[in-house]
Amino acid sequence: MKSVVVGASAGLGRALAEELAERGHALVLIASDQQDLDPLARDLALRFDVEVAPVAFDLLSVDPAAVRDAAIGALGTIDNLFLIAGLSTSEDAGPLPDALAGQLINLNFTAAVRVINAFLPDLENNPAGNIVGIGSVAAARGRRNNSVYASAKRGLEFYFETLRHHLARHSCRTQFYRMGYIDTGMTLGQALPFPAIPPQLAARKICNNLGRDQGMVYMPAWWFAIMTVLKLLPWVIFRKLNI
Repeated sequence: MKSVVVGASAGLGRALAEELAERGHALVLIASDQQDLDPLARDLALRFDVEVAPVAFDLLSVDPAAVRDAAIGALGTIDNLFLIAGLSTSEDAGPLPDALAGQLINLNFTAAVRVINAFLPDLENNPAGNIVGIGSVAAARGRRNNSVYASAKRGLEFYFETLRHHLARHSCRTQFYRMGYIDTGMTLGQALPFPAIPPQLAARKICNNLGRDQGMVYMPAWWFAIMTVLKLLPWVIFRKLNI
């Protein structure tokens, strides 16, 4: 199998790259910093004896066709595309500087859609093909915190629903995850209301689900119950919550 991981240098993306390499996948690892990617690529290639191509792109400015061309140039063909890159900030709780709002929208939604569109002709008729997206439980119901981030992730979730419908006439499959807290640098030191899962566990579950025709699912699954309760709260109660 040949896989592209967009957002591969840290957190879930890094754990996913390692899990895929352990399973024998040839990899193209994409992130913004070449200095982060190079040692990771060397380590995975050495430990698992797989081909690993590290490619640095700034997703906020790059032509997505260049991302596709670099991946095809490295591996020839592609089986799996993982959209892991994302951005959130504690400032996202009201009016934001326009540049920051643009970054949140572009990295969490626009860039992912553009990259998928660039790869779609290569993937849609591949019987082994998968396109995997990462959303957030923050997108379950609109609230004052993470408002732009959650809105962008909700948009990405809706796009994956349209993508799944498009691919129903083709061979490629999609999987999309409303992800809960993950134990990474982004959550380090935070007082979280619910437990964070190790990125290695999330990566293993994502890899196990490759090949499934799967709409949105929660990870971990117990977030479904929590967010269902939150969505069912009447507005007169919900509006008073400091979340």
